Amino acid sequence: MGVGDQPLWEVQWHSGGGGRVRRLVLTRRGGRVLAAVLGLVLVLVLAVVGILPIGLRGVLERITVRALRRENRVLRAEQASLRERALASAEVLHAQLHRARRLAWVVAVPEQGWQTGVPAERPAADAVNDDLTAWLAARGGELERFAAELAAPGRELPCPLPALPTGAPLDMRRAVPVAAYGWWTSPFTGKRDASHGVTLAASAGEPVLAPGAGRVAWAGAVRERRANEWTRFGTLVILDHGGGVWTVFGHLRDVVVRRGQRVVRGERIATVGNTGWTRVPALYFEVRWPVAGESVPVDPALFSLALPLPELDARLVDPRGELPADWAKLEHLRLAR
Repeated sequence: MGVGDQPLWEVQWHSGGGGRVRRLVLTRRGGRVLAAVLGLVLVLVLAVVGILPIGLRGVLERITVRALRRENRVLRAEQASLRERALASAEVLHAQLHRARRLAWVVAVPEQGWQTGVPAERPAADAVNDDLTAWLAARGGELERFAAELAAPGRELPCPLPALPTGAPLDMRRAVPVAAYGWWTSPFTGKRDASHGVTLAASAGEPVLAPGAGRVAWAGAVRERRANEWTRFGTLVILDHGGGVWTVFGHLRDVVVRRGQRVVRGERIATVGNTGWTRVPALYFEVRWPVAGESVPVDPALFSLALPLPELDARLVDPRGELPADWAKLEHLRLAR
């Protein structure tokens, strides 16, 4: 027996009946093995105890990160929705202010009343949120100022408010502007020509409506030789709104009013046709406004808010658009008085 096999301690179990004796002997070598095993177990226990908090922390961190990511996605979706709503509000606000400025000009608000210090351009789709918010706040303030200007009493209008030709001459859902006020190329001559009104293509028979209250000064085709300048407009209706304000409707098919008749805004006065110089059914619409004591053609889009008017600033400064004074003269017609 070697030194390593010598017992260090021995445990014996003796049965009460004098049977076999059981022994458990721990030798030096066995003690060393047991110590090594116990040491390894202790190391493993310490390692597990040391690693366990890190593992738990990692699990908790993963749970927290996932929750934060979900919350971040929700917040981004809400931000995107709010931004879309803000851009939509900007579009509506821009259109309302555009309309308010036109109305301010029509009801004779002084120039400083319809000017605006806010950039007319809509905010870009990729505008910074702070810039978008600032634009909305500034435009809202401008709209409030215009509302106060429009509500102010004491405006001197050339004709009564119900007579102002601010209504649409057609249902614009069924009409298409094909020639705006200003310069255009004539389809008949191929030359650059001045258009003192707007031309709206529409189906033949589409109702033509009075844009404001007035009296029918002309209804029918022009037969007089000295009024040949009017023949290109075909069958006509001309309304006298009072105070030098007139509206002209051309290329008509059926006229349902008579000279001297009173009409109100929105009343049917004729139907769209293709009489005169037009190749398709269309309505020629013109507004004449008192300027320096004379009724002259101005851009109808200043009055009829349903018509597009992209160059608003230029029109507010010069409603005549620097067109030559070669428009057809009212005095060449025998208008009803």
